[in-house]
Amino acid sequence: MGMNSKVLLAFVLGAVALGVFEFFTHGGSLLYCLMFFVAVSQGPITIMAAADIVSAKWHHPYKSVMFSMRHMNLFLAIAFAIFFGISMSNGSFEEIFVNWMHGHQTAWLNPEFFGIRNVVLLLLAWLVSNKFAKTSLTNGKGRTPWALAWVFTFVIGQTIYAFDWVMSLQYPWISTLFGAYFFVEAFYSGLALAAVFTFFKYQHFIENYSEKSFKKSQMDMMTLFFGFSVFWAYQFFSQYIVIWYGNIPEEVAFIKQRLDMFSGLLYMVIVIMFVIPFITLLFRSNKSNPKFVMGIGFLVWSGILLERVFMLAPHADLNPVITLVEFLIMSGVFYWVIKNQNDPLPQSVNS
Repeated sequence: MGMNSKVLLAFVLGAVALGVFEFFTHGGSLLYCLMFFVAVSQGPITIMAAADIVSAKWHHPYKSVMFSMRHMNLFLAIAFAIFFGISMSNGSFEEIFVNWMHGHQTAWLNPEFFGIRNVVLLLLAWLVSNKFAKTSLTNGKGRTPWALAWVFTFVIGQTIYAFDWVMSLQYPWISTLFGAYFFVEAFYSGLALAAVFTFFKYQHFIENYSEKSFKKSQMDMMTLFFGFSVFWAYQFFSQYIVIWYGNIPEEVAFIKQRLDMFSGLLYMVIVIMFVIPFITLLFRSNKSNPKFVMGIGFLVWSGILLERVFMLAPHADLNPVITLVEFLIMSGVFYWVIKNQNDPLPQSVNS
């Protein structure tokens, strides 16, 4: 259950490609990619942890493929170190985080501590998720404590990423709700990955479980997917209503600056992330259709990508070509991890 040598090779090649590309470019494209993949890589493990904590069984068919994402945390730590090191050397870090880099540095907001804590959090996420995956896949006695340890690591990590990578762009804006919004969205993106696996791994699932048994698991997973479309909308509205009702200049500026640039984009994100999944997943026939739920999974991911543009673009240069190339590099590594790191379920669990 250790890291597959092919996955390790993909990490080395991916890191070299990102490093070379970042060295000759200038902007926030890699930070944008990190904001997407940190959600898609950590959300699936949290779904497994939540199910293990309540001793559920419906998630067993998805376990091995969802846990394969744990090693992406190591690659994300490497990618963040590349972003931080090169952006500090070429000055783009100072341009992106200009609101606190000039005259507003504190014990928390200073570049050295910023870089160290984010790399440490991503490495810690890799270590804890790895330990949790091993105990869960072997049905070990420490499964529940490690599941709780992962949930704690996930919540703290996602909250810090939200505060550092997005909120600090708009310094001195402060929102205690923003961390929760970020980790709920990561959980939602993990359910979208389960929807994509439902189609692409369907044959694998029904070969290891009966079709009737997997269909029940699929229905439970997609019902949770539907539920989180509502919960995401609740978190979005909670964040928005506090800013609108408080009418504090530092908070309103975050929304106003982005609405002035991308008003249509925000409404598109709401339609993609809430309206379409909510309406379509109301129907049992849609939730039981692997091809349909795969489409909704990709749709939710596209909504997250658009939302990340809304968050980051006012402060960072997101050159479309550079962003696309770096996104494809990280997508390639992501795909390679899924393809080569499928841990088999032991018989005691696969029953």
